[in-house]
Amino acid sequence: MYIIDRNSITQNSNKSITLQSSVVGILLSRTPSMISVIYNAYKNHITYVPLVPSLPDERITQIIKDSGLDCIITDEKHKNRISCCNVVVVAADDAVCFEQSKMQNDVAYILYTSGSTGCPKGVAVTYKALDNLIEGISSVIDFSEGKRIASFTSVSFDIFFLETILALEKGLTVILADDEEQKNPKLVANVISDNNVDMIQMTPSRMQMLINYDPELKCLESVSEIMIGGEPFPLPMLKLLQEKTTAKIYNMYGPTETTVWSTVSDLTNKDHIDIGKPILNTQIYILDENMKEVPYGEKGEICIAGYGLAKGYVNASELTAKRFACLPNDPNVRVYKTGDIGRYLPDGNLECSGRNDNQVKIRGHRVELEEIEFCANQFEDVIQSTARLNSDGEDKYIEIYYTSEKDIDSNQLKQFLSLKLPAHMVPVKYSRVKDFVYTINDKIDRNRLNETEILSEKQENAKIQELTEIQQKIFENIISKIEDKSVITNVQADLSEAGLDSVTFIGIVVSLEAAYDFEFDDDKLLMTEFPTLLSLIEYVESKTNVK
Repeated sequence: MYIIDRNSITQNSNKSITLQSSVVGILLSRTPSMISVIYNAYKNHITYVPLVPSLPDERITQIIKDSGLDCIITDEKHKNRISCCNVVVVAADDAVCFEQSKMQNDVAYILYTSGSTGCPKGVAVTYKALDNLIEGISSVIDFSEGKRIASFTSVSFDIFFLETILALEKGLTVILADDEEQKNPKLVANVISDNNVDMIQMTPSRMQMLINYDPELKCLESVSEIMIGGEPFPLPMLKLLQEKTTAKIYNMYGPTETTVWSTVSDLTNKDHIDIGKPILNTQIYILDENMKEVPYGEKGEICIAGYGLAKGYVNASELTAKRFACLPNDPNVRVYKTGDIGRYLPDGNLECSGRNDNQVKIRGHRVELEEIEFCANQFEDVIQSTARLNSDGEDKYIEIYYTSEKDIDSNQLKQFLSLKLPAHMVPVKYSRVKDFVYTINDKIDRNRLNETEILSEKQENAKIQELTEIQQKIFENIISKIEDKSVITNVQADLSEAGLDSVTFIGIVVSLEAAYDFEFDDDKLLMTEFPTLLSLIEYVESKTNVK
């Protein structure tokens, strides 16, 4: 955990970087140096492209080539991963300044999101849009100088800008969680409570993980503003936050293409979920398929206009023209077609009620299912595939159905996809089917995947290991928390194959601690610490006196 204010990253810079290019890639661990590099690039009008160390090398290379990067700022840990451009190495505690004489850019950053063509697409966000965000959000939410805001979000997620650069510009102190702390709910709670944090911003998934660990939300006692966004805000979560905290609670909405957040709703005293009203210099249109406004109160596609619109997609003029369009009755108004379905409520607030395409949200990340399918179809022996989001209960995970003329080891397919996709996009469940059900237009009917005939799959070590009586008790406690118990066929499978995600895992941890009167070690609060379901069972057995 690091405590960062504007003075600490702008004064007494101990490393100066001279750039030959006005666009720079940033591949750094979560340290003060990462914030310093981003902040100083932003202040010097140098376009930056954030690269997350957890991304597969192949995807990092894709982004570097697509964005035309010829300079990457990185650290010792990651410098050997870059071979296709110039590398500048900085240390974790370096305060960095830039020296460059080129004309200042109008693009502040290029952020890569999931793309339906099988490749990530870069969104070019301008300084004008970010300046408007800073002014617009701070006129709705109290970003008073001297407050403390926690930063748990990945640098690849556009909301990272709010809890770092926006906060620093408004004179706040940033409490930056390190790589371990941002993933571990116990450490998340400690960062908030130990540092008297005033403001937090989270996706519902991360908040649910915190709730599972700390049901009474004691860690939020000092928090005065809670900002939730990136996924639909569940009503039960709102009611719990209203009951357990004294904070103001905001629902935030906006795609990357319209610069972080476009609307805000103060839900502190509401009994329903809406996404509120547009921020400063932002207009929301509800349009039909012909881009005509629907009657007030009727549903249509949410289309956003105003200062927040991105410049467009990098090297994708056709896609830019498709998604950023002018209103037919007013060619001077350019809107971004979000693909979200919404309507105006009688009180003038907006409501969002789903998608009109195959884009889904998981743990706050936007995922194009077609990208997963594109990559799966490159695997040897896969003929055709279709992915979907399984959202039974509170748990969300991606599953994939595929056709093949022979048995495929699903572990090998998963490993193949792990080399091409970010972790949140790798499917958890794999099903080989005889054939798909098709629509009248000869497209796979995603709504009828449950009707497909699932064939037997080849899996390594598929035989279920016989458990001792003690282990069986622990096993039963674990599976009682898993929504789809049918996926648990092998205790040697990894936890994701058993239907667990990080949110479910923390719920299981809390249940096991209560049942067997012990506490998980801090370093064991991450799902990745347990390679198999059996390893989790054996760990609990080693910590308890179960009889």
